[in-house]
Amino acid sequence: MIRIAGFLFGLWAFYFIDHAFYLKFKFRHYVYIFLILILGILLSPLYHISESYDKILHLAMPILASIMIFFIVNKMKIKFQWKILITFTAVLSILALLEIGEYLFDMFLDFKLQGVYLRDISGLEKYNLILEKNDDTMIDMMLGFAGAIIFSISKSISYFYNKRHSKKIMDY
Repeated sequence: MIRIAGFLFGLWAFYFIDHAFYLKFKFRHYVYIFLILILGILLSPLYHISESYDKILHLAMPILASIMIFFIVNKMKIKFQWKILITFTAVLSILALLEIGEYLFDMFLDFKLQGVYLRDISGLEKYNLILEKNDDTMIDMMLGFAGAIIFSISKSISYFYNKRHSKKIMDY
């Protein structure tokens, strides 16, 4: 029930922010947030079954977040390199805040969000620590950084490719 409530709250919050700030997200952005919420919240039991599930998400989620943040930043009348820099720093800031949140939840509520825990063979509520908390946090931050870099590089290549080819078309 908590995962479903978190999923629905996440959808509502995204919709509210979209309409409250007149961001005018497109349908594809709703698909991205839907994917983020399904993979991150509804499928959260997979964190305790596969040790690489968390790592894959920490690489992929910043790419999806970068797409949505760039959509917002792209409306600003500034040069492309500043749009990329703002997107990159915003994604890293969000990632840092999420890691701080994990730390606080672990510190005060013992949620076991930091570290990689796998269920033991009995499948009961017993978890074995596979990766220490500090190592997990640093790897998560590095993967998030890599995801933001992947978006920034791919967006830059796309931008300069389109800029170069649109110039050639105009010359004819």
